[in-house]
Amino acid sequence: MTDGRPSAEDIVTAAGITPPPTIDVAAPQGINNLIQALDNGVLPDTYVRNGTLVQLVHVTATTNNSNQRAPLAVVDVTPDSLQRLLARHTRTIRYRATRHGTEEVPTMPAGPVVKAVLTETRWPGLRPLRGIVTAPVIRPDGTILQTEGYDPATWLYYAPATPIPPIPDIPDTTDIARAREFVFNHVLGDFPWADQASLANYVALLATPLLRPYIGGLAPLGAISATSPGSGKTLLTDIAGALYGLSSRPWVDDDTELRKAVTATLASSSAPVVVFDNVGEFHAVEQPTLAKLLTSEIWHDRTLGSSNQIGLPNDRSWFVTGNNLRFGGDIPSRAVLVLLDPRMPDPDQRTGFTIPDLAAWLVEDPNRATLLYHLLVLARAWITAGAPRIATPMRNFRGWASAMAGFTTFHGLTGFLANRGELAVHDDEATTWRSFLATWHARHGDQRLTAAELLVDSRHQWGGSEPVDPWGGTFLTNRRGEPLTVRGLGMMLAAKRGRWFGEYSLHADMDRTNTRVFYVQRHPTGDLAQAQTAEGGHQ
Repeated sequence: MTDGRPSAEDIVTAAGITPPPTIDVAAPQGINNLIQALDNGVLPDTYVRNGTLVQLVHVTATTNNSNQRAPLAVVDVTPDSLQRLLARHTRTIRYRATRHGTEEVPTMPAGPVVKAVLTETRWPGLRPLRGIVTAPVIRPDGTILQTEGYDPATWLYYAPATPIPPIPDIPDTTDIARAREFVFNHVLGDFPWADQASLANYVALLATPLLRPYIGGLAPLGAISATSPGSGKTLLTDIAGALYGLSSRPWVDDDTELRKAVTATLASSSAPVVVFDNVGEFHAVEQPTLAKLLTSEIWHDRTLGSSNQIGLPNDRSWFVTGNNLRFGGDIPSRAVLVLLDPRMPDPDQRTGFTIPDLAAWLVEDPNRATLLYHLLVLARAWITAGAPRIATPMRNFRGWASAMAGFTTFHGLTGFLANRGELAVHDDEATTWRSFLATWHARHGDQRLTAAELLVDSRHQWGGSEPVDPWGGTFLTNRRGEPLTVRGLGMMLAAKRGRWFGEYSLHADMDRTNTRVFYVQRHPTGDLAQAQTAEGGHQ
């Protein structure tokens, strides 16, 4: 009380309301005071993710998109938002000397103080947060996370989008049979799968968000390709999006722009499923950014417009879709192919589906709840049977591949990853290099040649009135289809030395003049099979 009048704090206390905590924010001790207060949980709904303070916030919806069902989002605490949160939930002051001693003066922490506080990376008093899930998941111990709120076992916050009936802890044979029938036949039975592998691969990808905390590790790229438009590839990603939450973006061919799109998606969206939709017919999925993303548990990049580095957990399922997808670089070894082939003209005109309008069916809460229920039954059935795994070599994703091979086989699906050879057919880079090396070996055997000699050998010759290409169109070009320089060709060859393309491998030596020379070896089929077996054993 001052001058006989009650203070605001006296009034709040008298009313039986707990007053907000008081924090002295005057520099320099104010930095430590704020850090301590934040670590003690002075701000509600505040967590730590990868050393950074984050908050769970409600986001006002601006659309009725049924795939954007999460009521919450994870956002970083910034200097501006920290000022707002402190004003809302605390009483920040500084002390001022008076002739009677000192008195409290309401104030906001200075900008440098707030920025200094947010550079702290150790917050032992706050709960770690991996992200938000809107569908149940399987915990590392095999139990189901189905209680709304924060889960210490997984560091996930479960905000259910759709109420789901309790899942039997030990599904019986009737539960399992019904779940298989509903998922494999009722929902997925009308898709024109090119082979059994495509169905098994898709089921594995669809179950991945549920099983990921249990399996651990990273998951490969889901590549959904179709021989013609209207085959249903977008519907397949719609199913995953309806169940878990979807962030869909147009395909970005430029690697720099793709990197920005990835960073923006991880920073601004909590959707567990991310789709790059409709890869153009003149584009190949080969970007180094995507290859790096698929093998990075933490995605590091600069924030847009600044030099500040951020680290974001890569806990998403990534998909690309397109007609007759083509691949290159490291992507074929990091992708799982789902191929649709309706084997008919105008597949979008098909009728007689078990579910007449699957897109509309997915909008209805009871339908999504039923599908999730049956998927969880399949997951629990596999786990209660001992979660059998089948050793499956897949570079960077051995754990996921072995678990999903066991999961799909347990539920009677055959052919998981059996269509990996199709990825080679769709691998533009491998096909181009194999043709180039085959022509090289046919013309020169294992003779050592410099890049300059190869370029001379590739020059068109005149036969009659028309120029003749001695390499039959197989000689390398740059990405724009233009002829290479000696330097450019030399760099491309050096980057591929030691690589096998089909039965051909490229090698390099130094000649007596200390000039790099290249040569091609052709290997018998038995050597190729032996090399593949050895590679699979050490992945």
